[in-house]
Parts: sequence; structure tokens; C-alpha cells
Amino acid sequence: MTEAGIYDLTETSIDSTWSFGGGVGRYFGNGFRGDLTWDHRFEADAEGNLADHYATLAGVRKFGIKSDVFLANLYYDFNEGSRFSPYLGVGLGVTRNKTTRGTVETCGCTGGEIDEGSDTHVAGAAMAGLSYRLRGNDYDANDARGGGSSRNLYLDAGYRFLYLGSVETGAITETTPVPTPVAEDPTVDAIHAHEFRIGLRYDLN
Repeated sequence: MTEAGIYDLTETSIDSTWSFGGGVGRYFGNGFRGDLTWDHRFEADAEGNLADHYATLAGVRKFGIKSDVFLANLYYDFNEGSRFSPYLGVGLGVTRNKTTRGTVETCGCTGGEIDEGSDTHVAGAAMAGLSYRLRGNDYDANDARGGGSSRNLYLDAGYRFLYLGSVETGAITETTPVPTPVAEDPTVDAIHAHEFRIGLRYDLN
């Protein structure tokens, strides 16, 4: 994390969070499939300490970060048509990152509030996982549909590395002893997440 493009925040951290989402896609044949997905990442607590005594309102910044992520994904199934099918995937899209209202905590008699902020940024993903067919039958990957069997239901479990870009908070206002604007907004750069995901996938036809 940085502030005003000058100060590096120390003791930085972003807590873990949950997400949910969905998507639609199709099979392309020869083990390839793709989908368009949306995920909402719930608020995660972020924190960083500005200890530089030359800075205005030094102290610990605390605020939340949440995101809406839109991706176009491509996957390759290594054992397409079988009950167990490992896969690899990549995704590219955009994310809308938002920060929630936060606080500045100091060791002295001053304090501050951090306003909300938002940024839109390029997002990217890399995935690896395993699909398990809960319902349905084996099929010929070279059938007329180009892969897949009608009404199959799969349980997907795997790992995703997600790159979310950056986000800048709103303005900081010193609240004590008197309200005073501070033009040094914290910026969180190169946000990324290591996700363990589980979900259901259903073949419509």
C-alpha cells in the first residue's frame, strides 16, 4: 500500500473473504469449453500503518475492500466425458474494486476518517481443478454437440489465482481535534487472491 504516491505503508494486510457468483458457457469440442462469469467478493478488511513523521496524520489506516469481477474463461478438460475430469483454465476481464469507509488511528490526540473510493481495472485468472460428474452418463466427445451430454450435473472443485489490479480510497479527513481535509489517499496496488473454489455445473442440453 502507498499514500499520495510518496509514502509506503508498513505492516500492511488484507484479510480473507468469501465470494459467490455464476456464469454461462458452452463446449467447443476436443476438450475445450468456455464461459462468461461474474463473481462478487465480499468485503475484506485492509490495514496499513503510515509511520513517516513527515506525513500529515500518520497512523494506522483501516478500511474494507470488495469487488465485482467479470471474466471470459477458457478451460481444457484432460479426461472429457469421464466421471472424473481434471482441468486447467485461464480468464481475462475487468473488475470493479470498491473501498468502504474507514478510520485513521493514531497514538496521540488526533484521528481521522477515510471516505469510500472505487476503481475499474483489468482482471486476470489462472485455474486448476477437478470436475466430478454427479449425474449423467459417459458420452462420445466427438458427438454432434461437440462434447458434453444432456442434463449432466458436475461438482467442480479447484484453485484459482485472481489478479484484481488496484484501488484508491476516498479522501482522508482529520476529525480531531477539528475536521481538516488531508490530501493523502491510500492506494492498494497489485491486489491478488489465492482462492479455493467449489461449485456446480449443469449441462442444459
